[in-house]
Amino acid sequence: MLKIDYILLARHFREETLEEENVTITAWQNESVINSLTYNRLKNVCCQERVPIEEKQITQEETKAWKKIITKILAEEDLSVNGSRGKGKGVRQI
Repeated sequence: MLKIDYILLARHFREETLEEENVTITAWQNESVINSLTYNRLKNVCCQERVPIEEKQITQEETKAWKKIITKILAEEDLSVNGSRGKGKGVRQI
């Protein structure tokens, strides 16, 4: 499983990345649906004008997807810190 540097994504959205970095981003994006959703959502956030939160409408499906993404990130961080592969160990539930 590829990991992505979110600073690299921010540079990518500002068109400041090298072709080699773009290949890495594309490979990460195509690796899973969650990665693709993460990429698209971050791109939207980076590229859109700031709209007041009250005007944004987030669907229930999108909320569920983001909960899965956050849970996955927290689990990966826990694994990198603890070096353990215990199922659910140290994973914060949302």
